[in-house]
Amino acid sequence: MRVLKKTNFREARDALLAETGITGVEKVDISEVFGRVLSTDIRAAMMIPHYDRSPFDGYALRSADVANASEEHPVTLRVLYEIKAGDEAGAPVGAGEAVKILTGAPIPAGADCVQKYEDTVFDARSVTLKAPLRSGQNIVRAGEDVKAGRLLAGRGTIADVAVTGMLASQGMKTVDVYKKLRLAVISTGNELTEVGDHLSGSSIYNTNRYMLTAELQRCGFEAFYAGLAGDDAEETCELIAGCLDNYDGVIITGGVSAGDYDVVPEAMEKAGVSIRCHGVKMKPGMACAYGFKNGKPCIALSGNPASAMTNFYCIAGPLLRKYAGEENYLPEIIRVKMTGDFAKGAKGERLIRGRMVIADGVVTMEPPADQGNAVISSMAGANLMVIVPPEHGPVHAGDVLDGFMI
Repeated sequence: MRVLKKTNFREARDALLAETGITGVEKVDISEVFGRVLSTDIRAAMMIPHYDRSPFDGYALRSADVANASEEHPVTLRVLYEIKAGDEAGAPVGAGEAVKILTGAPIPAGADCVQKYEDTVFDARSVTLKAPLRSGQNIVRAGEDVKAGRLLAGRGTIADVAVTGMLASQGMKTVDVYKKLRLAVISTGNELTEVGDHLSGSSIYNTNRYMLTAELQRCGFEAFYAGLAGDDAEETCELIAGCLDNYDGVIITGGVSAGDYDVVPEAMEKAGVSIRCHGVKMKPGMACAYGFKNGKPCIALSGNPASAMTNFYCIAGPLLRKYAGEENYLPEIIRVKMTGDFAKGAKGERLIRGRMVIADGVVTMEPPADQGNAVISSMAGANLMVIVPPEHGPVHAGDVLDGFMI
């Protein structure tokens, strides 16, 4: 594959996705499956519920016995016994008989309908009905929720609350999932100072370390901080090589542009990384480099926080989600109506971050004024990216553009 340079982010993303594999598989206990990616299709081995049951407290009986019941001609039946959820069904119900039944209890043989207790007159030995019931009325049939063989969740699905419940309803003690990605984060730049250390001169705190590890954790990955390298290619190379030996991939921030001290692409190549993409046509997030070593991704992003995160949402995030085994790794494109102006255009695509608001059933966004590469404040609470096409020029209120949730 040729090295892509200054293509749009979707072309770069799709080319990189074509080279991205999927991590390994492991078994986890059902108690740990929430949030994990299923590595196989899960089909129901049994139907849910697996027996006909009552949806409420009442009486199970034969519809034929009350076919002519009315206010003027009530029908009284003899109560045989009581049956609760978890009980085995007792003796069959015969003509003129009924069984007191509680919510979730199995329907006894012979009975073909249930009447809730508040619509009856009853005592300990009998129950009186003043209206007919049809066969099958008020019975939850076996398999009404899930039929045997039904696909409960497909490979690549993230186990949410409902999926977790369905797996438990099948009695699955262990589940096959993709291994959780273990990703290393490297920071570069002589100007960086770790949080907790004293700032001096024009040094700045290492913000990207915490933003990236937080975002990786939010995505369901394990994130490890591997250290801070200065503007030295050899030192950076050693860190990259070590991380690719011990983790599933590495993300580096800083040193990826074209300045005298932007040594990360050189360090990546020295560490054995085959670079596949160097720079994309987007703002912010233009500076980047992507490559692979032994199938493991090596991702280099800008040292500017907003640039790094924008590129992550557009390219790195989908790549890592595919690597983690997710089936739906691409963001869904939605149409967004702008409710404010944004003065800057761009020759390439521009990404504007903001917060989605639903107004009169329409997805809208008011763009924060400050969208600078190094600006973090306008990222707070942002959950939407809007894509301004090349040569679009300034954005005006009322413009409708493509966007995606972050």
